[in-house]
Amino acid sequence: MNQPSPSPKPLDLTAWLVLAVAAIGFLFDTYELLLLPLIAAPALSEILQLPANHPDVTAWVGRLLWIAALSGGVFGLLGGWLTDRLGRKTVLALSIALYSFSPVAAALSTSLGWFVFFRCATFVGVCVEFVAAITWLAELFPDKGRKEKVLGWTQAFASVGGLFVTVVNGWILTHSSSLPALPIPEPFNSHADWRYTLITGLLPAIPIALLLPFVPESQAWKERRAAGTLRRASFGELFSPALRRTTLVTAALSACAYGVAFGALQLTPTRIVPGLSTLAEPIQALRPLQKEAAELNVQLDQVRPAFDTAAAAVPGLRELAGQRAKVRVAMRATARPLADTNTPPEARAAVVDKLKALTNQFTQLDARLTELAGGREEVRKAVLDREKVLGQLGANRAKQEVPDTIVKTRGKDIQFWQEMGGLVGRILLALLLATAMTRGNLLRLFQVPGLLVLPLTYLWLYKAQPEVFQWGIFLAGLLTVAQFSYMGEYLPKVFPIHLRGTGGSFATNVGGRMIGTSMAFVTTNLLAPMLGGTTPVHVAQAAGITATAMFVLALALSFFLPEPKANGPE
Repeated sequence: MNQPSPSPKPLDLTAWLVLAVAAIGFLFDTYELLLLPLIAAPALSEILQLPANHPDVTAWVGRLLWIAALSGGVFGLLGGWLTDRLGRKTVLALSIALYSFSPVAAALSTSLGWFVFFRCATFVGVCVEFVAAITWLAELFPDKGRKEKVLGWTQAFASVGGLFVTVVNGWILTHSSSLPALPIPEPFNSHADWRYTLITGLLPAIPIALLLPFVPESQAWKERRAAGTLRRASFGELFSPALRRTTLVTAALSACAYGVAFGALQLTPTRIVPGLSTLAEPIQALRPLQKEAAELNVQLDQVRPAFDTAAAAVPGLRELAGQRAKVRVAMRATARPLADTNTPPEARAAVVDKLKALTNQFTQLDARLTELAGGREEVRKAVLDREKVLGQLGANRAKQEVPDTIVKTRGKDIQFWQEMGGLVGRILLALLLATAMTRGNLLRLFQVPGLLVLPLTYLWLYKAQPEVFQWGIFLAGLLTVAQFSYMGEYLPKVFPIHLRGTGGSFATNVGGRMIGTSMAFVTTNLLAPMLGGTTPVHVAQAAGITATAMFVLALALSFFLPEPKANGPE
């Protein structure tokens, strides 16, 4: 008669410290990644010195997302290999340091090249950290039941990161003007909210640096390396007969999960929500203003060459133009209370006094412009022509503010529902891991409902029941994000110890972050135009098709997924 397995010992202080490091790491994985959609447009707008709705800014936002994902996939794969070569804890520490300090460097960037470089570095750090962390955890907690609980519950903090970044960004948007000025040269904004938001990416470095000296390296990896029995990690071995099926199926399943996330969920707040019928009135108000903005951007492109030529010929001209722009923006913002008939007389008087001070400041800057131009009328004209168009664009943005805020608020609400669904999905998976269900059936528990929820949400609720659309997004987030936690728990069990980082990284980074993220392009640039255009309605239809196809493919692949061996592969 088999004796029951002894219960694992209670967690000691070291184990709790390990869990704290892992939870912080997973939380800031998501936090660091979701910084990019929040700051990309304003950051690129300032760095390129163009309005946020300029086509060049829009194009670079798309390029940055693609370049970052590609960098994360390529270097994340290398990071997985280094995890097997150098050790789990070592690479984990280096990856967290990379994604903690690179956002600060990006925040202080004033050139497009360096900004893109440091954002890609952040993405690389996140991609490496995830695989190093799940491998490290799996080997530090060898007991099967405890390992499943640890991997399930610590990964739930990844969804908390999505909620945390929203709260932090909201606070910074309100308080950025009162925060200490950053050492940024003219013509850039030393109080730009996007820069402060990026600097908060340094937060994980503090607790991690304090805790890492007190947590151990993987004992299993360390012992084998010391004994000389740790085999050399090899990418080629992933495709050996013994591992080929595992490698390909896990990579394809990761691609499907990321395909749903990027081909549908991530597009929803910005590209799909504006088409909800409940937002018809503000969208209608925005259309002529957006058309006017597009025409003004064309005019801006026409005057830019003359300004760039003048700025290259006259030292200090570009910086002076930046100072003038800041004063003009301040004057426009200060004057707003005067248009409100409810503004008290005392407040109106204070506004008038402040406007006089700003006007005097602008007069001084105008005199400085005359001095720099030195009688060259073409220099002064280049600056004034550019300022005129920028002023018209500023007035246009002010008119857009009220309806645009309504639309963006709805998008943020939908994003919140999605993040909450993801959190519930991760918690639900953590609870289900304790059951005796096979890993294939556990995965299908999330895949099968997705075949109904995703098309129902994007192809029916979106148009017919917009008031309850968020519930569909909640369920879609739940069913999709749970699969990310599933893969994090599953991957360390199916690759041998010398290939755990390499195999897990191939599945997550090559399958998920390189191939799966391309579904965003498929949805917006291929499927939506085939359906008739790129309006929110067309993107929603394309997202429904993409997501459903990914769930169908993932369900089929689940039947080829090897069941992990009781003691894991050697």
